[in-house]
Amino acid sequence: MGPTRRRFFVGSAVALGSLAAQPRARPNVLLVMSDQESALLPGPVNLPHRARLSGRGLSFSYAFCNTPQCSPARASLLTGLEPHESGVLTNVDEGSLGKPLSPSIPTMGSVFQKAGYTTGYFGKWHLGNESGGLKEYGFETYSAGNDGQVTADARAWIRRQKGPWLGWVSLLNPHDIYHFPEDAIKTLSRPGVRAPFSDRSDLFNKPSEQREYAEKDQGRETLDYSARDWIRYRSYYLRLIEKVDAQLGAILGAVDLSNTIVVYTSDHGDALGEHGLPFKGPFMHEELIRIPLVIAGPGISKGVSDAMTTQAELAPAVAKFAGITWPGVRRAPDPHAVFLEYYAKQKWVNPIRTVRTRQWKLNWYDSGHKEFYDLAADPHETINLANDPAFAEVQSKLETRIEAWRPGKQPASARPTTG
Repeated sequence: MGPTRRRFFVGSAVALGSLAAQPRARPNVLLVMSDQESALLPGPVNLPHRARLSGRGLSFSYAFCNTPQCSPARASLLTGLEPHESGVLTNVDEGSLGKPLSPSIPTMGSVFQKAGYTTGYFGKWHLGNESGGLKEYGFETYSAGNDGQVTADARAWIRRQKGPWLGWVSLLNPHDIYHFPEDAIKTLSRPGVRAPFSDRSDLFNKPSEQREYAEKDQGRETLDYSARDWIRYRSYYLRLIEKVDAQLGAILGAVDLSNTIVVYTSDHGDALGEHGLPFKGPFMHEELIRIPLVIAGPGISKGVSDAMTTQAELAPAVAKFAGITWPGVRRAPDPHAVFLEYYAKQKWVNPIRTVRTRQWKLNWYDSGHKEFYDLAADPHETINLANDPAFAEVQSKLETRIEAWRPGKQPASARPTTG
């Protein structure tokens, strides 16, 4: 069994799990993140550079996004705050209800910059207007573009550094899964790719919000998909992840790995056709909330950890290992559960609070609707046990834990605030 969650993230000077001594020199830090990559991949995929990174470091089997949506998930990674703490509750682009990340909130850029690090951010931002750069967020250098350009810019910047430096590389894929409907006919099925376990009929024992969204929004594009169509969808998705791995390899080629902490992760997952759904949406399915997380570097233990962790714990942990004190007072994480949330998809408001333990998951909608799953017996979340008398005691205890984490519900008219 890997290191416990408390030992990994809130230990003393030996942060980041079962580690050797601190590196002799201040370590550089490289964080590479993909966009919309689920940890629950549906078939074979060739990721030699990820495998190389995993072989040097620690891979997490139970890493979760704080919310399965781009802007608030990215804010959690950058700030170490949960969405309701950062004020970034939903996407901040035009047509969505979100507000940009406040520059007054410490980020990995500003915290490391104050500690003497040179900082750079390359790629998708999605946390507000970046036309003037990201200096107010602590990143001295910023460039955007397609994944090839972003990778080239990051490599060139890394090679110029004399150290110590913090580089954040935000790649777009596999977000291009949104192009699949137009490419479906010419997409070949990959041998070994599995069809989804569940289909759209599974939504009938779930809250009405899920059926409404599936029928009125993104789910409309895939109403008539067969098992074969979904296998092609999944094959296309895996090919996009392989493209990301090629970019990862190119970036690692510019890095001195002997004194660099390297983190690979993603903002959130993809529905992958489970429950008949494509892309992402206002749901807390495992495919959407489980993300890859690999951390490698000098002194970091090697292996696989089954510790449960979220994005919000990453920034303070990496800072601690680099010998930097993260600002503010942080609530100690629960070593036996993760707590997640959702606010809105564009202007479709559907607040959800979630507690996920080793065995159980409870999704509590602000409408009062609930989903409750025994993941040990039902890992595909097809049997909603909410309000089943046989499980009333367990459900009640989880509701109490949600209330202790984040009391009350948020009015549907609420708008995200910064601060």
